[in-house]
Amino acid sequence: MHVPRRGSSFIRKRRIAYMAVGITALLLILLLRLAWIQGTAGVQMSAYGGHSLKEMSVRQRQEGIAIDSGRGQFTDRYGRPLTGGVVWTPVLFPDVDGKTAGHGEQLAKLLRTNKKELLAQWKELQSPLLWRDGHGQPLHIKPDEADQLLSLAPSLVELVPYSTRYNNVPNGKQWLGFLYERPDRPGQLPIGAAGLERTLEPLLSGVGETFVSRFVDAQRRPLAHLPLRVSAPSNGHYPLQVQTTIDLPLQQQLEKLTETNHLTEGAVVVLDAGNADVLAMVSRPFYNPGRVDPHQTTGWSNRALKAVTPGSIFKLVTAAAALESGVVQPKEQFHCHGTYGKYGLACWKKEGHGTLNLEEGLAVSCNIVFAHLGERLSPAQIQATASALGLSRTVGWQEQNLAGIAQFSPLDHEEKGAVFGSHTDAANPGVRVQTAIGQRDVLVTPLQAANLIVTLLHDGQVHAPRLVKHIGYADGGTLLDLAAHASPSPEGSRPVHASTARALREAMEKVVAHGTGASLRGKSWHLAGKSGTAQALKDGQPVNHQWFIGYGPVEHPRYAVAVLVQNAPQHSANQATTLFGQVMDLLAQFSSVPRGATRSSS
Repeated sequence: MHVPRRGSSFIRKRRIAYMAVGITALLLILLLRLAWIQGTAGVQMSAYGGHSLKEMSVRQRQEGIAIDSGRGQFTDRYGRPLTGGVVWTPVLFPDVDGKTAGHGEQLAKLLRTNKKELLAQWKELQSPLLWRDGHGQPLHIKPDEADQLLSLAPSLVELVPYSTRYNNVPNGKQWLGFLYERPDRPGQLPIGAAGLERTLEPLLSGVGETFVSRFVDAQRRPLAHLPLRVSAPSNGHYPLQVQTTIDLPLQQQLEKLTETNHLTEGAVVVLDAGNADVLAMVSRPFYNPGRVDPHQTTGWSNRALKAVTPGSIFKLVTAAAALESGVVQPKEQFHCHGTYGKYGLACWKKEGHGTLNLEEGLAVSCNIVFAHLGERLSPAQIQATASALGLSRTVGWQEQNLAGIAQFSPLDHEEKGAVFGSHTDAANPGVRVQTAIGQRDVLVTPLQAANLIVTLLHDGQVHAPRLVKHIGYADGGTLLDLAAHASPSPEGSRPVHASTARALREAMEKVVAHGTGASLRGKSWHLAGKSGTAQALKDGQPVNHQWFIGYGPVEHPRYAVAVLVQNAPQHSANQATTLFGQVMDLLAQFSSVPRGATRSSS
């Protein structure tokens, strides 16, 4: 009989004891680690906008989808929404048991697709899917379709109130902009790529999404007896509400007006004559903010902020420069025989205008009068006057270091235009002659052109066109009130004299009374303005940019308007003058209708 030795038994017990101590120590370390994660890491994750482990453990038993990004919204000056809307959209949950196959045909019809594609996509689902239409927009389910859809796939299809950003239709509100989902950051919220969406991005991004979810079992089957769960950020200040200066019905009517006039390229800008607020800004061609490729800029860019050759509307600047510098007297006589005799310059009226003074020359847009002025003026005099009137520089409302934004400039990619080119010999009198009639290197935006009218109405004081007037919290509090203000003058410059502004206004009245704008005499209001036709090239072919800028009613000016028709056939009638008259008739109608309550203008 074998008897175990005492020594070997002792060694075995000691090993067991060591193992027990080791296991106990390991468990203690794991428990301490778990306690640290729950107590410290969970707090850190929440502090940085994440979710605590408790929340994450609950989410592992849920399947859901974001229905609202929490992004700030825009309204017009009267509080009418420019962004934001809700459509009832189907969300498809994974069909792990293949229950939908029996109703595939009916479901496909309601979801605007075909049975084969629907069932194949449903079979591959690993997480909830917001169903979209053929254009990539959330599918809108009509009330009479809702009950039928839900009864065909109970628990596997739910309708959720999905927040939409824009109407899925082309429009001329490029100043509003669009959102862009970056391909290098899948799953992240889209960011502002243009317009106000881009310039106000730091304020609009919000504090979190609204998330709708449902509980599932271990096999990811929906728990039908439990309702959908909605979770949203608890911060009552957000999303922010941005009130613009735009009058939405006016904007929409002007967009329709450009359609009926078959305007393919150009812009219409309407400013409040009192403070230069942007009441409407239409750009053609239209764009669809829901379907924009930000890498293709020509199709959707805001033509109201793009600088083009101004033609004869720049003669207002030349006349102002001549009066300010004293190189002309208001009643001085000029003689137009149809040609200037040098630089290849001729008047648009081949037989000439005969004898006329500065005011008459401006009324009939005589090239010969302004060629003489161009030779008399120095480049510095022309440039200084243009700057004093708000040209060759950006004029849109802006502030530095506002709301944490270093340069707060709501108007996106506003161009400053030019008077002389960087490599142009402005000392050459032939160059100055071309510049004086608004050709050569001169570039002006429709916004600057409309604001030029406001400047003349205020005796030379340049205002800064404002597009945003108020930014508020969701609970009604105020984040920012953006007061209207003047546009800072270039260093060393001074405004034109009130007498000069008054002389130009009188000349613009003559334009309509018996000059190039005589077709506007029968309009609803007594109007004043200046026409312009600029020669340009498109794809190597000669075209014209047609302009008309002005104001009305003359007795009590309320609106300053710029109309640009780009790339018109070379010998076509000035469509811009006709459209300007229609815009003013529309404004007269709007002015006779009581408007909604609004926050008072600053």
